[in-house]
Amino acid sequence: MQTIASPRPSHPSGRLTGRKVLLIFVAFFGTVASADAFLVTSAFRTWSGLDEPSPYQASQRYNAELRRAAEQDALGWRLDATAIRNPAAVASIHVTLADDGGEPVRGKVVEARLERPTDKRQDLRVNLIEVSAGTYSARAEPVARGQWDLVVEVVGANGVAFRRRHRVVLD
Repeated sequence: MQTIASPRPSHPSGRLTGRKVLLIFVAFFGTVASADAFLVTSAFRTWSGLDEPSPYQASQRYNAELRRAAEQDALGWRLDATAIRNPAAVASIHVTLADDGGEPVRGKVVEARLERPTDKRQDLRVNLIEVSAGTYSARAEPVARGQWDLVVEVVGANGVAFRRRHRVVLD
């Protein structure tokens, strides 16, 4: 009887080998590392993470801020501010300023800033013009939709005499 040698069975294509495990491992962690590198690079390019260039110097100005707040409270002024955005991306800012007796405060230099809480690069500064007794107004453009901080400052002889900050949502 003659025996016929059967050929060696070939490896089935679905068999898991050491080489396939290595390739799967490298592909998985390579994908994760690539995605992480992309996200970190994008984050650093879009926002530095710093609101203040030198937090130490900002902390040193704290006592001066407290003194100015006390001086501002002593004035007794009341400030009402509104900001409205129209569809053409133009924001109208209106401010009324009254003293402690309710009389309009006239003839002041009033400035406003629209500050983006998430990106200081989008901040806008405008000078308001007195349109009637104690009422000041200005337009700012282009203004994107979303949340903004409206900072209104009344400039006095020694710098900012009065400051108010309002969170506004512009649609």
